[in-house]
Amino acid sequence: MSWMLLETGATFLLGVIFVATGRRLCVAFGLVDRPDFARKRHRGSIPLCGGVAIFATFACASQLGPGSSLLSVPFWLGLALIVGIGVLDDRLSLSAGGRLTVQLLVSILIAGSLQTGSLSFGVLDLPDTVVLLPVLFLICVVFMTGLINAWNMLDGIDGLAGGTAAVSLVWLIVIATFAGMPDLIRSLETLLVCICAFLVFNMRSPWRARASVFLGDAGSTALGMVIACAILMIATASPVVSFSALLWVVFLPIADTLSLIVRRILAGRSPMSADRWHLHHLLLDHGLTTSSATHTLMIVSALCGGIGYAGIRLGIAGEIMAAALVLPICLHTLFVLVSTGYLTRTRLVHLRAKARSAASGHDVLGARAPVGAFTHVGEADRDA
Repeated sequence: MSWMLLETGATFLLGVIFVATGRRLCVAFGLVDRPDFARKRHRGSIPLCGGVAIFATFACASQLGPGSSLLSVPFWLGLALIVGIGVLDDRLSLSAGGRLTVQLLVSILIAGSLQTGSLSFGVLDLPDTVVLLPVLFLICVVFMTGLINAWNMLDGIDGLAGGTAAVSLVWLIVIATFAGMPDLIRSLETLLVCICAFLVFNMRSPWRARASVFLGDAGSTALGMVIACAILMIATASPVVSFSALLWVVFLPIADTLSLIVRRILAGRSPMSADRWHLHHLLLDHGLTTSSATHTLMIVSALCGGIGYAGIRLGIAGEIMAAALVLPICLHTLFVLVSTGYLTRTRLVHLRAKARSAASGHDVLGARAPVGAFTHVGEADRDA
C-alpha cells in the first residue's frame, strides 16, 4: 500500500511539473489559445500544454512502472499520432478533413489489434458471427473516431473535458475490477492521476478563479481515444460486460455530439462548424456559472456511468441496456428543445397561423417553425 501511495504521489508530482514547465514552453513557441471575443471569450492567451503534459506523464509513468501488457505497440503509436496531429492543429489550425483522416487511420490501427469479433451487444450473440466480423470491426472504428471528436467538442469550458474524463475513468476502473482485468486497471489509474494533476491548473475552485492552461486539441482528442480504447478492451475481453452497458459511461459526450450534428444539419450548416449550441453553453445561457455547469455535467456523467455499472453488476441483458438509452436521449432532446426556445417558437408560429387562418376564413395545417429555430445569438468555443 505504501508503495502504491508513493508511486501515485510521484506520478502526480511529475504531472504538475510537466504542466508548469509546459506553460513556459508554450508561451515561448506560440502554442497558446488567444481570445477573439466572438467564439473564444476567455481572458488572455492561455497555454495549450495540458494534453501534452498529461500524456507525457502517462507515458513516463507507464514505461517506468510495471505498466500494462494490454497497451500494445499499436496503442502507443496511435496515441503519439493523435497527440502529434492535435499539437499541429493547435498551432496551425489544420483542416477538418486532414484531422479526420488521421483519426480514422488510428482507429483502424487500434481496432485491428483487438478481438473485435467478441464485441457483444446482446442482440449480436448469434451462433455464427463470422459474417458479422466486418460489421463489428466497423462499429469499433466508428465508435473510436466518434469518441475522439466527441471529447474534443466537449472541451468548451474550464474543467469539463478533463473532469468528465476523470469521472469516466473512475467507472471504467470499477468495471475493469469487476471484469478481472488488473493490467488495464493499473493503466487507467495512472491516467486518472495524470488528469488530476492537470485539473489543478484547469478546474475552477476557491483557489483558482479560471484555468491557467487548456487541454488543447491534442489533449481532448487523446482522452477520447484512450477512453474509447479502454471501453473496447473491456467489451472484447470480458464476456460479462456488454458494449451497450459501457456506452452509459460515455453517454454525455456522445449524446451532445449527436445532438449538435443533427441540429446543425437541420439548420443547413456544417456539422463541424463552431457555435454556442453545446450542452454546456445552454446551461451557461440559462444562468449557471462556469463552475456550476462543469459540476452539473460531471454529476450527470457520474449518474449515467453508475447506471451502466449497475446494469453490468446485475447482469442485465445488453439489449435492455441499449434500449434504456432511449430515456436519457429523450430527456436530453427535451432539455435542448426547451432551453433553445424551439417549442415556444413553434407554438407561437402555430398560434399566429391559426389567427391568420381564422381572420381569412381558412384553416392552415402543419405550420412550420422558421428556419432559424435552433439559432442562438453569437458563437463561442470557450467561455471565460
